[in-house]
Amino acid sequence: MKAAVYTAPHKIEFIQDYPDPEMGDGLMIQVKASGVCATDVKAYKGLRYGMEPPMILGHEFAGEVLASSMEDYKIGERVSVAPYAGCGICDFCLNDHEELCKDKVFTTNGCFAEKLFVPRDLVNKTGWKISQNVPFMDAALAEPLACVILSLRSCRWEPGWTIMVVGGGFMGILHVLLAQAWGASKIILSEPNLPRRALAEELGAIVCDPNENVDLGRYARDHTDGYGPHVVIASIANEKVVESAFDCPRPGGYYHMFGGLPKQSSITIPSFLTHYKEVTLVGTSGYRTKDYRLASNLINEGKIDFQPLFSKTFSLKQVGSAIEQVVNQEILKAMILE
Repeated sequence: MKAAVYTAPHKIEFIQDYPDPEMGDGLMIQVKASGVCATDVKAYKGLRYGMEPPMILGHEFAGEVLASSMEDYKIGERVSVAPYAGCGICDFCLNDHEELCKDKVFTTNGCFAEKLFVPRDLVNKTGWKISQNVPFMDAALAEPLACVILSLRSCRWEPGWTIMVVGGGFMGILHVLLAQAWGASKIILSEPNLPRRALAEELGAIVCDPNENVDLGRYARDHTDGYGPHVVIASIANEKVVESAFDCPRPGGYYHMFGGLPKQSSITIPSFLTHYKEVTLVGTSGYRTKDYRLASNLINEGKIDFQPLFSKTFSLKQVGSAIEQVVNQEILKAMILE
């Protein structure tokens, strides 16, 4: 099969005759669309532990069934499946923290390739059939949407709440879209990149340039009746930016450290934030099966419009270029189509 193979830091090789994944009990999927995400970027830079070359990157995908050992899935059907699911029997899974499971079931290879094998257990938990009116590119984004669903659920989200997103990358903008769909009364986004601010403003957010509005806390309160937003999402992997937004949430609100900081990073949290303001600090990484299933339903029902977020499409031959353009912030979301 054709595949874009990560062979060394900052190097992706397009290989015409890469070995096909082995067919087992489950589904062989012909990948039609896949998305480049921050995890792929970190791996490409050589900064993602456990993702060493050579390997095929990519985990956001949708496609068609090429071969199946499962009665419910026929050849040619349009499908998408999560890249992982928890084992279902460990303490983490049984206590509603499936995303922390140490024995997850995964796909056999990354999706920057023509084919992908998904084992039966993973299909049973997360597989779904894509509605005919849903583009493959939309369906491929169920996984990042599921991550944002868990993010807002961890903040005990309620319709009518206000939210501030710090960082207008793809996941930050996806928070804007989901909060809007879930009845946010006001959405604020802080982002220095002008095109990203313009996009968020088109989507209905109040935007600010943190380089001009240094006091983010005051800005947040000025736009939320003096209280501050119910939820603040730090959707950025920068320690100083994370710290700059600690003054933003309202008393009794939530501060979510969503962006993945390096393991060795440390931040200073003011004691006033948690003691006197009673702000709850949360963090999530990944999703649970129930979050992924909700994401797939929202996409199939047309509740989330991803089209404004798609910047550019690439072929498998162009995966390296696609990742570089994401790294350089030239585009918001790169999609690979075959």
